[in-house]
Amino acid sequence: MTKVKKKIYKKRKKKSRVKYYCYMKLKCQGKKELRFLKEQVRYKRPLPIKAKRILTPYGYYTPDFEYSDRYIEIKCLGTFFVLYGLIAYKGIGKPNTLQLEKILWINSNIKPVNIIVYLSNREYKPSLVNFNRENLIITIKGGRVKKNDI
Repeated sequence: MTKVKKKIYKKRKKKSRVKYYCYMKLKCQGKKELRFLKEQVRYKRPLPIKAKRILTPYGYYTPDFEYSDRYIEIKCLGTFFVLYGLIAYKGIGKPNTLQLEKILWINSNIKPVNIIVYLSNREYKPSLVNFNRENLIITIKGGRVKKNDI
């Protein structure tokens, strides 16, 4: 079994702390990215590489992981809502869709971006009807299904 090496917290400008993990010689940010890497190993899928920063007309964007044919963006439910401009990040500032615009530009001009949203056992799966955009692949993993959606 491969051990997970936990790195030191890093402080950001907005006073939040970020945990970095090193797993299978890949550096990842947070438990959701770590969960994605562990799934790849568990199901014997090929491991991605860490993606490099990409310049878009909207500014720089760095996907979480990269395969030869696609990029992977890992989200939790809260950051998924931030992505679509439904809420502001940690209540700081105003909601915007700048990151989504960058992802859509990369999706149509460079290579596809797959968004994987990991939910906890207490979170309900959102309906993806309102989130469909230009061939963007969104996968929801985990969570609960509301009784009226069954």
